[in-house]
Amino acid sequence: MGRDNVIVNRWFSQKERFADLMNGCLFQGQQIILPEQLEKLDRETDLFIPGKPGTEMIQGKGIQRYRDVAMRWEDRAELAILALENQERVHYAMPVRTMIYDGLSYAEQIEENWKDRKDTGDRTSRDEFLSHFRKTDKLYPVITLVFYYGSRPWDGSRDLHGMIFPEGAGCEREGLRKYIPNYRINLVDAERLQDINVFQTDLQYVLNMIKYRQKKEKILEYVEANRSYFQRMNMDTYQALSVFLNSEKWLEEISVPEGKGEMDMCKALEDIYEDGKIEKLREQVSKKLQKGKSLETIAEELEESAETISQLAKELSAAEAAAEKNNL
Repeated sequence: MGRDNVIVNRWFSQKERFADLMNGCLFQGQQIILPEQLEKLDRETDLFIPGKPGTEMIQGKGIQRYRDVAMRWEDRAELAILALENQERVHYAMPVRTMIYDGLSYAEQIEENWKDRKDTGDRTSRDEFLSHFRKTDKLYPVITLVFYYGSRPWDGSRDLHGMIFPEGAGCEREGLRKYIPNYRINLVDAERLQDINVFQTDLQYVLNMIKYRQKKEKILEYVEANRSYFQRMNMDTYQALSVFLNSEKWLEEISVPEGKGEMDMCKALEDIYEDGKIEKLREQVSKKLQKGKSLETIAEELEESAETISQLAKELSAAEAAAEKNNL
């Protein structure tokens, strides 16, 4: 597992934030899932499939998969498994991948129920023994969200049928559609979420930053409008944000105070923005100097003070002289 995936998984493993994501996506922000009702589960899913007696597969085989984040939700007597898969890139086989994960979770439940039966000594019928599932047994639901934080729109299939029957491709097997159970993914396209206000934790701030990540000026406006939060951002959120905004790279330039649990994102972003403006201005001055324009003319055209333009011209001249010296 890569560093970025570890950071994002750890960030979403915080129960308040995980519950907020689920409530916002599944219940339009209603506080149905409470953090205290969640229990973190082992992300590893193991299943042993025994072979049939009398066959070469009598020893069976094992299947192992890893969830990004998984929690058990217990609301009174009701149970559910809530899981999250984080994606930076489009995964064109995502319907099959989540189907396998969810299927293994259901299979695990069946095996656990069967073990409980053996421990209590309950009698079972021949059919129940064959099924490893009693007639009165019930499964609890497994719900997986796919949190996609890539820059380009998701253009992969969102269900199994989309992988079998490509849209617009007159498929001779189309008549089979009604006999093939479909499997749909619950996709959360972070950059293109419509109503971010349904989220109530710092997830709302981060989702807005993802939404504005292609526009630095817009991010600065948003950070300024929410200064009280961004002045005391915790390090886990900062690190997750650095992953979510990775396509822009500029956030990586922020230096992290060593040994501190929080940082002032406002000041850091302002410094980077000012550095960016100066660099852009330096490029403009360089181009105009190459055209033979005077410092006074450049200052007037760029609407900057004569002192600023003069200082930049000196820096450019010094850099050019140093480059020529190094080439000798």
